[in-house]
This record gives sequence, structure tokens and C-alpha cells, in this order.
Amino acid sequence: MDSRGRNYNLANPYLFWICYWLIWLFLFSSFQPFGNAVWVATVNVAVQGIVAFVTIRFLIPRYLEKRKYLAHAAQVAILICLLTILFMKLTEPGLHLLPAKREIKYPRVFQFGRMYFFLFLIHITSTAYKFASDRFYALQRQSELLREQLETELQVLKNQINPHFLFNTLNNVYTLAYLKDDNAAPMIMKLSELLRYTLYDCQADRVKLEKEVEFLRNIIAMQQLKSDAYQKHIAFETSGVQPNHFIAPLLLLVFIENSFKFSDLDTNPDGYIHISLSVDRAATMHFECRNTKKLLLSQEPKAGIGLANVRKRLKLIYPENHELQLSEVDDKFVVSLKIFRL
Repeated sequence: MDSRGRNYNLANPYLFWICYWLIWLFLFSSFQPFGNAVWVATVNVAVQGIVAFVTIRFLIPRYLEKRKYLAHAAQVAILICLLTILFMKLTEPGLHLLPAKREIKYPRVFQFGRMYFFLFLIHITSTAYKFASDRFYALQRQSELLREQLETELQVLKNQINPHFLFNTLNNVYTLAYLKDDNAAPMIMKLSELLRYTLYDCQADRVKLEKEVEFLRNIIAMQQLKSDAYQKHIAFETSGVQPNHFIAPLLLLVFIENSFKFSDLDTNPDGYIHISLSVDRAATMHFECRNTKKLLLSQEPKAGIGLANVRKRLKLIYPENHELQLSEVDDKFVVSLKIFRL
């Protein structure tokens, strides 16, 4: 355990000991003069505090955790014995520890044994507290390490997406520029808007669904600039999107890119790409992407970034909070994704 953990474990009981002293003061002041009550309460709580402090800071780390059980037991016995003697020396015979209607004089051996047993209970309680606090800190640290690991893994996945997306887009721009197509300039303008979104807005863990939808519209608009066939046969419909809906950035990009990559719009007059995104009243997002595809070509790659990346991000970001279904029949491919409670 590092120093921060030890400080955390030792700082919390300070307020407890102050309140504990006030309880003993109230107890003693009910049956003896206030000045005497202050002294007895202070001595009583002080010896208990010393037992707890020495147990937590020295005895457990140096003996019990190192399995030096006999040495630990001896040190505990000596510590409690010395503190019991000190307590009896500091408390005068006239200072009562318990209320009584008649004067009762307890033998010194009995008083010693009673106080010794009480301090031993404080030692047991302190030991339990030490192990419980160490366990809590270990679980907390483990949770923090897991969270940091997940954040790092998600950042790696996001960094994989951006170059992949940029590579495909630049290929399209290059083709149009090489052919001296008039759509090259508008496509470059769209590309600058997309890059601004990916460089600045996508650094957060969540982005507004409205912005993600606008990003997808720009992606589709760039693809539609390639030819009239793309302009006529690509459709994107949205409904129910509200300003308070958020989503992990670039999560849907791979599905749309795959539909472009594997569609048969260049060769099939009846080909299509239909994309829809809606959010219902329960804040569940329904995303669907349907497209006709080239014959004898599977739209789900076996390796690489693509769908495997999306599945991993969904598992990390929306564990047990999403449903992803991929279906491929003849010349059609359908992606259906639900994300619950946006």
C-alpha cells in the first residue's frame, strides 16, 4: 500500500475519535463533577487511541502481516499491560468509572483485568478495521486500474478508426481530382468539416447524437458526390433525436463505410443503401443499415479493424446495454443495432 492509501486510512478516524471522546465525556459527567469527567474521559480515550494507532501503524504491518504471530501476541500483551497500568496510575481512586448508588470498592486486580480486557477488545476492533480498510483500498485501486485500462483500450480503438476513415476518404478525393470531376472541390470541403469533427468533438467519451447524425450525413453526402447512382440510391432517415441524447463517437461509421465498400451500386441499377436512425420515448436508439451487395462477396471481413473493432467498443462502452444483429441473405446485408437508455 502506498503512502496515499495509508494517509487515507488514518485520516478518516480523526473525527470519529473526537465524537467518541464527547460520548465518554457525556457518560462520565452524568455522575461526577465535570472537571473529573473531562480528565477520566481524556485518559480513557487516549489509551484506547494509542492501542488503535499502534495496532494499525506498527503491530499489524511489522508482525501480523509478516506472519510473526508469537512476536505479535507478545507485543500486544506488553502494550496493553503497560497502558492499563498507566491508566490506573492516572485515574485517582476517587474518580468513578461507573455510576453507583452506593460506594463499591473493586479490588485493584479486578480493575486491572477489566481495563485490560476492554483494551484488548479495542485491539481486536482496530485489527478488523485495518484489514477492512486495506481490503477496501485494494478493491478501489483495482477498480481504478481497470477503468484506466478500459479508457486506454477505447482510445486505441478510436485512434484506429480515424486513420482508417481518413484513408478511405482521401482515396475518393484522389479519384475525383484525378478525373477532374467538378465534385472534387465540394468533397474536399466536406472532408474538412469531417476532420474538424473527428479532431475536436470526438475526443470526449460521449458526443451529442445530433452531431453524430450530422457527421454521418456529411459522410453520405460525400459518397453521393461520386455519381448519380449514389445520389439516387442512398437514403438516410432520422427521427426522435433530441439534444439530451449522447452516444460514443464514430460508433456507427464502420457500418456505413462497409455498406459503401461492399454495395453493388456501380453495377446494379436496382441496388440501394438504406440507412435509418431513430430514438423512441424510452431513449432507445434503433439503427439499421440495409444494402444490396456484390454477389459471392461477404460483407463481414474476417480480420482487420471493421466490425471486430465495433463489437469490442460496444462491449466496453455499452456492456449488456446493446443488441447487435448482422444478417446476410443472398445479395442483401442488414445491420441492426439497438442501444438502450442513451
